[in-house]
Amino acid sequence: MDLSGKRALVTGAGRGIGRLVALRFAEAGADVAVTARTEKEIEAVAREIGDRDRKSFAFAGDISNQDDVSRIANGAIEALGGIDILVNNAAAIARGGVLDVTVEEWDRVMATNLRGVFLMTRSILPAMMEKGEGTIVMVSSTAGKRGDPGWAAYSASKFGLMGLAHSLLYEVRRKGVRVIVVSPSAVDTRPMEPGSAPEGGRGAPLRAEDVAETVLHAATLPPRAMIREVEIWATNP
Repeated sequence: MDLSGKRALVTGAGRGIGRLVALRFAEAGADVAVTARTEKEIEAVAREIGDRDRKSFAFAGDISNQDDVSRIANGAIEALGGIDILVNNAAAIARGGVLDVTVEEWDRVMATNLRGVFLMTRSILPAMMEKGEGTIVMVSSTAGKRGDPGWAAYSASKFGLMGLAHSLLYEVRRKGVRVIVVSPSAVDTRPMEPGSAPEGGRGAPLRAEDVAETVLHAATLPPRAMIREVEIWATNP
């Protein structure tokens, strides 16, 4: 799985899935710009990527804020000389059913999970279309294909993300731009401690590294091929 010469921007890269995607991309040969709200976290990730002898730049900001998105996107493009792969991974969650989730929680989830993806994609897409090649990965969820009780806002945002991704694909496919949706079931994103979970069998949840490997595989397919959508499930949760 080779990304030599590629330039990637990963959102929500301070921890969990986003961090591991950024690191795996660097190991595959890509230069990577990372963004998240917490500057300390993404600076640490950028240093880890630098330790792998790849270029990396950290841009702190809120992807639901249009000014922040413009600054991040323009900064990443200038620093790396362009963006070949965009991974829309940043996400917010709020637990609660329709009668339980607050309006503020609802708006926060929608702002990050849907508005933020829209803003970031729109900022990076024109250069990809002009070049005639590019890959956009949407990290969604199986909750975006079936509603989960107690997760009204999160499920609604991921259903919306699925619609955005499908519409975008039809708009840009003939321009050489791929749109890939990766939908994991529940993921344990906590750092793995030795002996903290079995390697297999009952009770082994998905790990962030499982999702990162799937994103990497999808992004390293030759330009002629595209995985439109892939679901990842724990074998025996």
